[in-house]
Amino acid sequence: MFLQNLVQKAQQFIDPSVLPGPLGNSSAGRPSKGQLFRHQFRLPESQNPLHEITAELTLPKTKNSTNKSPGKQGSWDKNNWDRERGTHYVGQLHLSEQFLCFSTVNTSFVSTASTSASSAFTGRTHGTGPAGNGFTLPLCAVRRVERLHTQSYMFALAITTWNGFEPGSETSSGAPAPPKLTIQLEGSRQQCERFCDGLKKGLRQGIKEVENMRTVAQGCYSEYFLFNEFDQAPAAEKQDGTPRTPPDTGLGSLFKYPGNSRKLRDRSKMRLWHEYLKDNGRNTTLVRQPDFHRLIRVGLPNLLRGEIWELSSGAFYLRLQKPKLYQETLAKHEGQHSVAIDEIEKDLNRSLPEYAGFQSEEGIGRLRRVLTAYSWTNTEVGYCQAMNIVVAALLM
Repeated sequence: MFLQNLVQKAQQFIDPSVLPGPLGNSSAGRPSKGQLFRHQFRLPESQNPLHEITAELTLPKTKNSTNKSPGKQGSWDKNNWDRERGTHYVGQLHLSEQFLCFSTVNTSFVSTASTSASSAFTGRTHGTGPAGNGFTLPLCAVRRVERLHTQSYMFALAITTWNGFEPGSETSSGAPAPPKLTIQLEGSRQQCERFCDGLKKGLRQGIKEVENMRTVAQGCYSEYFLFNEFDQAPAAEKQDGTPRTPPDTGLGSLFKYPGNSRKLRDRSKMRLWHEYLKDNGRNTTLVRQPDFHRLIRVGLPNLLRGEIWELSSGAFYLRLQKPKLYQETLAKHEGQHSVAIDEIEKDLNRSLPEYAGFQSEEGIGRLRRVLTAYSWTNTEVGYCQAMNIVVAALLM
């Protein structure tokens, strides 16, 4: 009894939320299972944990060690996949309505509890977000799923990912193919079949979202960045013959980014990110390995800062659901006036005026449009002072 009381007191200092609520109500003031799930993987509010199972993720050997040609996965034999294993991680595999998620960081709820029965969490929440090794994969980014031959596991699946574009090859230009994921499900036959049935249902629905995924991925700098080997100029045309131009990477690409690029070693960082993204996917298909977190701690290059921030914060997955929300909001309320818009106009010229971008109509126009769109999207807040400074920094 004494030891139990001591443990509870220690837990209270570490994480008070693990202790029972007042008056014996264990769910009082505690996040639900769905909230913890969405927080861990930074998913939209519409997503709920439908199925979860212990699994082992196997990634193929990097293309650097097998084949230098972009778009090639190296030799991969689905009959002998378990003999030539690459990097592998043991963790928890989760399925929601539109996402397949894997993480080596322990989840904050019992894996066997159902969504309806688990209204309160039963373990510690680390608040780490998408930490650990793994992925947050939209189901629309799954192109093919194959059952693999295996004796040691009951279910082993090979998942081919894509982001809506055909990879390059020796005869056609294009970015490297995203990685192929091998996942072995560890559980009873009934558990594995239930998970696979849920996955099959989600994949059918995911087909409807491919066009949205293609729209969002097309605006990601990583697609343009990986089109050719590093230090080589990107091809002048896309596969459809239209000119290939770099996507918008903020006002910094027009008016220079803050700081000294030489001291920030942006070029060296870009080289490291090029190697990582080439082997581990990008935007919709990104896989988090230890180097991902190390590269973030080293510092993000300016050209990739917006994209990596979106992926890590979950804003990217919100944009996948409604990729044209910003443009549609501006078009819907064009010419309309409000109190918020009047306040926005007063602060536009006081937003980081020392930066060249906000001394021009280009920068002021972008700032006006973002603040105006937000005021119409979130009418309860509308606009308040200092929002212009936050948005101005993000626009750079």
